[in-house]
Amino acid sequence: MRLDLHRQSTGDKAADSAPITIDCERSNRESSEPHASKEFESKEEAFTFYNEHAVAVGFSAIIKASRRSRISGKFIDAKFVCTRYGAKPEPSTVAEDPQIAGNAQAKKKRGRINRSWAKTDCKACMHVKRRQDGRWIVNNFVKEHNHDLVTDDSGLRNVPAQVRRKKKMCVSSGRGESLSGFREGDAKVLLEHFSSMQDENPYFFYAVDLSKEQLLRNVFWADAKGRIDYVDFGDVVLFDTMYKRNESKLPFVPFIGMNNHFEFLLLGCGFVADESKSSYAWLLRTWLRSVRGRAPKVILTDQDAVLKEAVAEVLPASRHCFALWHVLSKIPEKLGYAVRQHEDFVEKFRKCILKSQTEEQFEKRWWKIVDRFELRSDKWIESLHDDRLRWAPVYMKGAFLAGLSSPQRLESVVSVLDRSLLRKTSLKEFLQQYKTMLDERYEEEAKADVDSWQRQPGLKSPSPYGKQMAQLYTNAVFKKFQVEVLGVVACHPKVEGRDEDATTAFKVHDFEVNQVYQVTWNEETADASCGCRMFEYNGFLCRHAMIVLQICGVNSIPTKYILQRWTKNAKNGEGARQGDGLESRDERCSDLYLRACKLGDVASWCQETYRVAFAAVEEAVRKCENINNSVERLETVSLPRPSSPSNYALQESGGVIQGKTKTEEITSGKEKVHLEQETTTTGLQWDQMGYLNFRASTLDCCYGPQQTERGMV
Repeated sequence: MRLDLHRQSTGDKAADSAPITIDCERSNRESSEPHASKEFESKEEAFTFYNEHAVAVGFSAIIKASRRSRISGKFIDAKFVCTRYGAKPEPSTVAEDPQIAGNAQAKKKRGRINRSWAKTDCKACMHVKRRQDGRWIVNNFVKEHNHDLVTDDSGLRNVPAQVRRKKKMCVSSGRGESLSGFREGDAKVLLEHFSSMQDENPYFFYAVDLSKEQLLRNVFWADAKGRIDYVDFGDVVLFDTMYKRNESKLPFVPFIGMNNHFEFLLLGCGFVADESKSSYAWLLRTWLRSVRGRAPKVILTDQDAVLKEAVAEVLPASRHCFALWHVLSKIPEKLGYAVRQHEDFVEKFRKCILKSQTEEQFEKRWWKIVDRFELRSDKWIESLHDDRLRWAPVYMKGAFLAGLSSPQRLESVVSVLDRSLLRKTSLKEFLQQYKTMLDERYEEEAKADVDSWQRQPGLKSPSPYGKQMAQLYTNAVFKKFQVEVLGVVACHPKVEGRDEDATTAFKVHDFEVNQVYQVTWNEETADASCGCRMFEYNGFLCRHAMIVLQICGVNSIPTKYILQRWTKNAKNGEGARQGDGLESRDERCSDLYLRACKLGDVASWCQETYRVAFAAVEEAVRKCENINNSVERLETVSLPRPSSPSNYALQESGGVIQGKTKTEEITSGKEKVHLEQETTTTGLQWDQMGYLNFRASTLDCCYGPQQTERGMV
């Protein structure tokens, strides 16, 4: 298989029509070669790695020997070898023993070859040992073979099917890790889908990253509603790379947000070729372009050194945090040896993370655990402590995480996305399921909007806080908030002291969970803070803060603790008022384009809203035309009104632009104006209504590599 992507026309039709491929075998051999610093989580992972090395080089591997500890019974070392490892058989043995010869012939007839008779005394092997901390390291590696190596997988009988598939993909796409879930024809399916989506809505955005050899490397897309939703709910974004590491075939990476009904939003999606900094940086940078350069306040990822570098490079102004659920989910994998040896380890570790309310308390508990369970030399523990400001709840003061970083991964995200990412799902099936899933999510969101406006949630207590927020919050958010309102009765506050800044400290005993929380309240500044970090993680006040407000005579939630994003009016908030002060014509055009898409989304749900929007748009167009056609207006305008959207609007729609610049002379009234326009080779056309008509065939589209990013929007 070769991806159906070709060079742009150079005049030589024969050369231009040939697909571009590269030999990936050499780079694979180098990248997959074992070395002394290589570490593995288990013996099985080490053997898988050696199998991949064998595929890249051209031989088959087997487990020659493994040894267990007499004390623990666990494997402590293993030796993996080439299948031709071992002494050559004597030639006379086969000839003189008819039974052996007959057996070999019988196996050959059944389509198998007796590999025991192909021994060449090859010494190629990898010997691994288990360290005291449970990780496996390379103890010895012999690279040289004394026999010919195979160039295809016909002789790799002992290699697992998924490893052989990786070799086939490498030969076809030119990269050992490049979009490993893609198959022949997938590039065409992908681009046709993008073209279709852009036909449906010109605000659909996509970008494709190609290598220098014009091979498909990374892909990103964002549907129109996701781009619109980001305006109102782009304060916190989860960049979830976990799907790259799980069992799904497609290396899928979604950008996830949270709407005002506590439901997840897909703000963009991508396929990445590998887990390198360059791939992640390209994806982040392209996504940032799709949201017009507006970086989120907080970006959540898993704990990964490469991701840290990529986020720091592309989003330096965003606060980079690690999702708490990801850190906790790694405990069995990273600290499995401690979990198996000590029954109370997980309980102690989670207590340190989730119940520490001051930095001093966290540090004291942390180092106590490290010393008690002998974790000083564990690299993961060391990295966690170094990055504690990014994930530990006690250090999250001042951050807002929009419910995307809880102790448990969002089940709604997992269940919906995993259903679309079945291991046997083809790309075409995935795209269909993905689109169906989006349609279902949008319909659910629309119903939740209507429900929140038309149905008042039931109040389960006479609390003034409940009555206040029932008018403001959406029903889904109020349901969560009311749990805290009802929990106030289980809390007992006690004044601890008051400092010179008029801040009063309380200790609140929550009898429901039998935990004491530290709460502070400043009457002058209306600042409240609780050690449970409910407001930081979920965005509304906890029961412990409300009981303190109650005894201090505060009968309503302070305004600073009522976030617009959780209210019924969230979609008419800050983002909707950003049009003021736009000085350039391109900026105004882009802003109106976004608002038109938002209007189409809101007004298309029923015939009545459609008629209202249609009449308003027609009236607005008529008024604008009258103003633009007035003599006074023409004398002050520097550029005439073009017959099609501007270049900036074209870029906003996600089209791929590349070409030379030409100057056209346009006459308007008494003026001649020189207008620079882009000529393109991408098949971009405008229909009679002025909408972008983008036919993204594999022959007439130009996509840029990471190095130059030409043609990327």
